Amino acid sequence: MLKRKSLKRIYLTTLVLFIMLVSITIDYLKVEKDNNIIETEYVSNLKTTHIYLLNQDNLLVKVDYLLRYDNLNDNIKDILNELYVTNKKNANLKGIIPSNTKINEISINDNTASIDFSNDLLKVKVNLEEKVIESIVYSLIELDGINNVKISIDGKPLEKLEKSNKNIPIVLDSSIGINKDYSINSIKDIESVTVYYVFNVSNNDYFVPVTKYVNSKDSKVKIIIDSLKGNYFSNTNLRSYLSRNTNIDFKIENDILTLTFDSLNDENLESVTYSLASSIFDSMDINKVIFEVDSQIVDVKNKN
Repeated sequence: MLKRKSLKRIYLTTLVLFIMLVSITIDYLKVEKDNNIIETEYVSNLKTTHIYLLNQDNLLVKVDYLLRYDNLNDNIKDILNELYVTNKKNANLKGIIPSNTKINEISINDNTASIDFSNDLLKVKVNLEEKVIESIVYSLIELDGINNVKISIDGKPLEKLEKSNKNIPIVLDSSIGINKDYSINSIKDIESVTVYYVFNVSNNDYFVPVTKYVNSKDSKVKIIIDSLKGNYFSNTNLRSYLSRNTNIDFKIENDILTLTFDSLNDENLESVTYSLASSIFDSMDINKVIFEVDSQIVDVKNKN
């Protein structure tokens, strides 16, 4: 009898422990599930942009950057802080704004970011004056909601660069150009295009936009293709993966450009299509680029 009661107590105790274990396991799995959902939602809400840092050749390089705030004003301040010369991404890329520069005020109105700096902003070598402005403007107009930038120094609009005495617009956008290259010998038939070349650092490819001013009667599409077919940009470490032997036909319908290749190396497909599409979007009023090989679509790029 005692033995039977003892067995009964053991059975009940074991049952209770089993039920508790199952309950704990269910709660644990629920927490894990909830945590996974939260983490997934967090990752899916991450937003990236681009900033423009200086390389050893004094060219501005396009670099991916993770936005850390939901507030546009905070993101602008955060990006500007990344553009200081003291911030180095690696041994070959760094910011360009002088370290003593203060940001006095940031305001946003009608898609225009107005930034007031201290007078240390342009205390750089004469060949870097325009680069400072280009880095700020191109980095900020990458943000959704910012189309233009106004720069002032201690409350006074910046209209002329201190050392070069070059006039600049009060309202700045991508039309100011970046990493400018002047290959002109006449004031006639001047075209400007921004061409994206490849720069390799630490075994990683980055893209470098170069605004080229050329004498040409060709279409901008042809100028861009011919520029990238050159493979290397003279006197720099910039290159292109587009083979000079590749034949490319193109047609434009409405705001869509179709590029048809006779051949395209799969290994460098993404680099080639990114370089071409970015160059087209920055230089022309085109919203989509379709890439074809033998009448088969191999890639499509949409303007963001």
